[in-house]
Amino acid sequence: DSTPLPFGTAASMKLEQFRTLWGNIDLSDGPLANAPYHDIEELIPELAKLGYNGIEMPFKQALHIGAERVRALLNEHNMKMTCMIFTDNVVVPGAGILWGGPYPGFTAPTSGEEMAECLKERFEKLTAEHVEYEEAEKTLTPLQEKVVETHLKVFKEQVEQAYKLFGDRDKDPTGVLTMVVSHSLKDNFSEQMALKFFRPALAWEAEQGFVVGHETHRKRFMHSPWVTRDFLLKYPDIRKSIKLTADLSHWINVAETDCTDPVLNQAIEFIVPNVYHTHCRVGYDHGPQVSDPRAPEWIPYTEGHERWWDWIWRSQLERGFTRTTMISEHGPPSYQQTIPHSKVPTAHIWDVNHWIHLRRQKRFSDLFGEAHENSKLVASETQGYLPETKILDKPDNITAAFASSDGKRQRTG
Repeated sequence: DSTPLPFGTAASMKLEQFRTLWGNIDLSDGPLANAPYHDIEELIPELAKLGYNGIEMPFKQALHIGAERVRALLNEHNMKMTCMIFTDNVVVPGAGILWGGPYPGFTAPTSGEEMAECLKERFEKLTAEHVEYEEAEKTLTPLQEKVVETHLKVFKEQVEQAYKLFGDRDKDPTGVLTMVVSHSLKDNFSEQMALKFFRPALAWEAEQGFVVGHETHRKRFMHSPWVTRDFLLKYPDIRKSIKLTADLSHWINVAETDCTDPVLNQAIEFIVPNVYHTHCRVGYDHGPQVSDPRAPEWIPYTEGHERWWDWIWRSQLERGFTRTTMISEHGPPSYQQTIPHSKVPTAHIWDVNHWIHLRRQKRFSDLFGEAHENSKLVASETQGYLPETKILDKPDNITAAFASSDGKRQRTG
């Protein structure tokens, strides 16, 4: 396995906290969230003062701002980054509309019209007379092949250029890139289309030594806990090699349930050993983001998500990670609820996200003490550690035990 750090055999794991640019600068809907800063020159020095280890931003946005400008500013403040890519839509560098583009050297993504034709062709194949569904699904139509090929090409171009422009922090003394986060495929992809993408994509990642966390996100192939679980069960080679970015706020929404649901907990437990990076946002039965995770009515959901995030840390420690990375990702309107007729956000996400980060720092200390290196965040002028949250016991309905705080796996039976 050529996978670079953070996967290793170190006895100590460091918590690194990155801050999303979403809702924090003008280019990322900052004005909608009443963000206190406007651009990266204002934001990054402030994040450094608060103790953040880095930022997360879309690759196309970085091209728009200027990759050299971003890298130099991060190096100036001793910060790193995770870079987010997408395999379709206007956030792809080969497309226009948002953040400039199309940029030279990048492939245009599959259009909505092309995807509709692709699905129409599949429908016609499967509904033709005397066609056996299971057998017919084993092969892709020409348009399905083309769509998968485009997603794979768009994916590779961005990952490769992200590592080239920002430098691998584990191989380049001035490199700032920790890993890539990928919004991979669409939720309307068939299983065979996903298989046709992931097998070569994962083999290429390993060959190149790139770390890519495919995100559990609505609209993407891994939008659902059940789709993801069954896909990984059916294809153990993919389960063995795929790295995930866990955003479990989407799964609680898709499942339309709460954090106590034994079936959802079981599905999350199943994918935890594949998680490399975590997006810490609190979702609920009917949406991917509660109005304010600090509010008493939402604290039980916050504590439920914290338990899931704790599982990830314990698994990563058991796997020998030398660092664990995360962002809090409560987003601006219209992701965030607003007061009707006013467009006024129900909470200030600048403070909400800092609170989540501070809570995670305290939880890391509560779980691991001084055995592992914690982040060094400080309270801001407007947000400290309060309100408190409590550590929940592992539900009795979870099938396997997780590592204890000293990193040794606990087994049942």
